[in-house]
Amino acid sequence: MNLRAVFFFLCLSKSSALLSQHHAFSRTPTFRAASLDVPPLLIVPPIDTYPKVPSQSPDAASLEPGAVLRWAEGQPEASRDPFELVSQELKPFSDNIKELVEADQPVLSSAASHFFAQRHGKRFRPTIVMLMAKASAGTMDNTETEAYIKQAGLGQITEMIHVASLIHDDVLDDADTRRGGDAVHKMYSNKVAVLSGDYLLARASVLLAKLDNVNVVQIMASALDSLVQGEIMQIKSEPSDALEMSYYLRKSYYKTASLICFACKSCAILGGHEVDSPLALAAERFGFHFGLAYQIVDDILDFTCTSEELGKPAMADVSLGLATAPILYASLERRELQPIIKRRFKEPGDAEKAYELVMSTNGVTRAEHLAIFHAESAMDALKEFPPSEARDALVRLTEIVLTRKS
Repeated sequence: MNLRAVFFFLCLSKSSALLSQHHAFSRTPTFRAASLDVPPLLIVPPIDTYPKVPSQSPDAASLEPGAVLRWAEGQPEASRDPFELVSQELKPFSDNIKELVEADQPVLSSAASHFFAQRHGKRFRPTIVMLMAKASAGTMDNTETEAYIKQAGLGQITEMIHVASLIHDDVLDDADTRRGGDAVHKMYSNKVAVLSGDYLLARASVLLAKLDNVNVVQIMASALDSLVQGEIMQIKSEPSDALEMSYYLRKSYYKTASLICFACKSCAILGGHEVDSPLALAAERFGFHFGLAYQIVDDILDFTCTSEELGKPAMADVSLGLATAPILYASLERRELQPIIKRRFKEPGDAEKAYELVMSTNGVTRAEHLAIFHAESAMDALKEFPPSEARDALVRLTEIVLTRKS
């Protein structure tokens, strides 16, 4: 994600909001709306609000390998498949987005719509938004309401922002593959990839303004701002930062959890809930913890899965010089890891040595416990919602994220 893209998105969001509602917001460390009839909106980053690590460390007995499997065995019987629950509503999703990103330049249209046309993945984020829309309404029968139509639009916007960030990240990381195929910049060029990501953000900003809710515009714009901050943290970290769990979790929030977190909160707002209502805050809290659990599991799989299983290179984070939860926990047991982390695994044999050291410690198991903490916190946030099949599906989706193998 590049700075020009986020500036472009923020400017378009501001202009569109001004045109549709005569509101404006200024880009400051926190986002505020200036309006005669809408009170200023102060957005405190959830990473500074909610707990990031459990209050107690796991005991020795629980550090046996297989912590996630043991946790999953203790969960209630699974509810209906969450993806199946909204599959009919997501069927036209890719076609709709392909139409939304049509451009006069065929190459730009093709590059921008690539992931939606061929390798759309599991659509985790739009699935979360669709289920959140139903959970916040307390019913599955809300598809004809005006609120749900806007929430479905938010699902599209969220996926467009996510895909744009993937395209930009792959350029920055010079990644060869994404979702089991060639990265967009490898199929076209760096310039086309960057422009296609920019174009997706531009289209997303227009659609965001059409939701006709200035608070949602501000919240989703702050999510994009977080994505860029996360990328800067990743690129510009100091050697001492690389050893800090707090730095890793903040970066993970910015790069992954922020978009899920703010999409969930925006979905509740579009459903008629006030910005600071218990349910909107519960939606935010769910998204925050769910997003961190997702990223931590992703970082665990980087050590425990093959490239074929992941659909991208294994040990990719280490190859980029990044220390993730398994490595950071392992470095507490094997101090010889710390200089390797600080030099970003740049010397010959560093990556292989790091892998051996991590797998000889409780690093992976401790990371699993951290992911379990965030999964349980996400599920706890859902208790604020009325009982419904959609709420149960979000619980099940959290379990799937924790136990996934790719």
